Amino acid sequence: MATIPGLEVILDFITEEEEQQLITELDAGHWAGRGIEPNPEMKRRHQHYGGVFSYRLRRVVGDMEKLPGMFDFITERLLQRRIYDRSPNSIIVNEYEAGQGIMPHVDAPKLFGKTITALSLLSACVMTFQHVKDPNQIYHIHLPQRSLVVMNGSSRYDFKHSISKDLIENVDGLEIVRARRVSITYRDMLVEDRQQDRESDEAGSSCKELCGNGISSCTRS
Repeated sequence: MATIPGLEVILDFITEEEEQQLITELDAGHWAGRGIEPNPEMKRRHQHYGGVFSYRLRRVVGDMEKLPGMFDFITERLLQRRIYDRSPNSIIVNEYEAGQGIMPHVDAPKLFGKTITALSLLSACVMTFQHVKDPNQIYHIHLPQRSLVVMNGSSRYDFKHSISKDLIENVDGLEIVRARRVSITYRDMLVEDRQQDRESDEAGSSCKELCGNGISSCTRS
């Protein structure tokens, strides 16, 4: 696997039984998108925990809430492995059906902390990393089912990451047939910066001024 500074892929971060329990609980919960609030304009289904991010406004809306208990064992494992210094306060769950992907982006540095992690459930995919300043630096990283990808340092800030819409992908000599994939993305929301943004918004600042320059400051994983 190609080496990107700050990038780590941890295989079998959870068991098959834990994976199935998570999917059962998530599917019993509230999926947004596809005409359902919040973010009804999104074609991809998703769930927000901790804080709700508005893709239309490009900022977090509403109050912060405690993460539900179904994620406790994941959080404990992240802390035990010292992936985070403290419990992250934000989770986004994204569902990718076959043929769905996500455009290249860097999770907004002004909104989220230095570490981003994403757990892949139900199926594998290929995540592409492309350097922001040197587009010729491109790496295709295999994310197996139940693996955890950890982004720190350069992989977090200097590379956009994306997932293609391809139904079949090839990486590291493997053929990956895309199926339903659910990702659980942990991020630590910078609450103080969020409050400053809210105050600026109330003073009349535009969303564009608050959130920067488009896709490279997106907040999805």
